[in-house]
Amino acid sequence: MILLVVLPLYYILSLYFLDKYYFLCPVEYERQIIIRNDQWGEGHFGARRSGGRKHNGIDLYAEIGAPVFACRSGRVLLAEERPGIGKFVLLEHPYNLRTLYGHLSEISVASNHLVRQGQLIGGVGKTGNADIRAILPHLHLEVRKGGIAQDPMEYLD
Repeated sequence: MILLVVLPLYYILSLYFLDKYYFLCPVEYERQIIIRNDQWGEGHFGARRSGGRKHNGIDLYAEIGAPVFACRSGRVLLAEERPGIGKFVLLEHPYNLRTLYGHLSEISVASNHLVRQGQLIGGVGKTGNADIRAILPHLHLEVRKGGIAQDPMEYLD
């Protein structure tokens, strides 16, 4: 009897979190994606940063407060603020995939919540290391597969 209730509920929940697109761009653009490029550096994957470290994501230019959406359905691992990355959300997706959304002005989800692809998770900002007047507002987006940084543009195109 319990199985007759649980099984349909499981399938309905699975369909609710089914992704419509392979990978949704977390910031809406009218024409094409805009990568941040200012006097403090380029926002491309692999760009060199201070101390010779490699930029493990891309910086998607957008106005402060612009909505940030989940690229894929998943579970919120972290939704907090730390030095460097500022306010951020880390999502865990199927197939050993994780996405990180950094420098947010606000966070709209909480740890352990389930989110759907396209759900609002925060707003674009300039928190953490991006809180410098000359740095343009942007969303720092990272994609990791098996813990290894991937070029997010390969997922967004």
